[in-house]
Amino acid sequence: MHTSSRPSVCVSIVHYLNPDLLELCLKSFMDHPPNLDYRIVVADNSANLLSLCDRIGKQPKVELREMESNLGFSAANNRAVEGATEDYLFFLNPDAEIRNGTLETLVAYLEDHPVVGAVGPTNLGPNGEIQYSCRSFPGYWTVLANRYSFLTRFFPNNPMSNRYLKTEIDRTVTQEVDWVSGAALMMRRRDFEELGGFDEDFFLYAEDVDLCYRIHRLGKKVVYRPESAIQHTIGGSSRKNRFRSLWERHRSMYTFYRKHYSADIPLMDLITLFGILSRALVFLTLELMGGAPHRSAGSN
Repeated sequence: MHTSSRPSVCVSIVHYLNPDLLELCLKSFMDHPPNLDYRIVVADNSANLLSLCDRIGKQPKVELREMESNLGFSAANNRAVEGATEDYLFFLNPDAEIRNGTLETLVAYLEDHPVVGAVGPTNLGPNGEIQYSCRSFPGYWTVLANRYSFLTRFFPNNPMSNRYLKTEIDRTVTQEVDWVSGAALMMRRRDFEELGGFDEDFFLYAEDVDLCYRIHRLGKKVVYRPESAIQHTIGGSSRKNRFRSLWERHRSMYTFYRKHYSADIPLMDLITLFGILSRALVFLTLELMGGAPHRSAGSN
């Protein structure tokens, strides 16, 4: 049980069949040790805990928890923070690495802004490029204007894509947003518990969008805080089973739309399903041709 008077953080990392990236993630905590009380819980969805223990079991502040099966991102994160007593929860992808001050900056912002329910850092690619880690909530037009749609690819400055991806905002400035990527997201433990954690109907993808949607409904804000940063290898945690990832990505999209938008409007629900299935067919065709992009959780 945490007893220190300093702010404390429980870091939750869900691992699935990519120990090399996980090692780099954990190494970043040794290279840039946070100046606060923290512990790391790795929820292993791979059912290969003994092998993982051999590689990372002796790292300081790391606790390994084996899931009984591949529970998915939402359920495994919920299990990882179950029983946590820390003040803050930091959800981090295993394909991400922290930098100096990543956790401290986010904690300080939440300490100073009680009305903020969640805060996310800037996500930097391997070459330092800024990723689209904060966006608008998806609308029905998002099927056409998502990050990798044909509309966005061939007409990158169209209004629908710009609106969803928030391409015109200054990503060097702290600002309120609709949602931040679950690749790196911090919130108060008590808020997470009040919300009931991640919705486990989202196996993979869109769980961060749903969580932030519910944070807004709680009357709190979601903030993008670029003074804090991580390095993120997009798709690094979802490449082991690309067809399963493709299926779950679109299933989660439909789950989100139906949960928050169209459940009581049968015609709109049918149109949404048709649009998402059409998009999935395009992605499947690209995948079979070797041209579909890899993406990270929440990157629609």
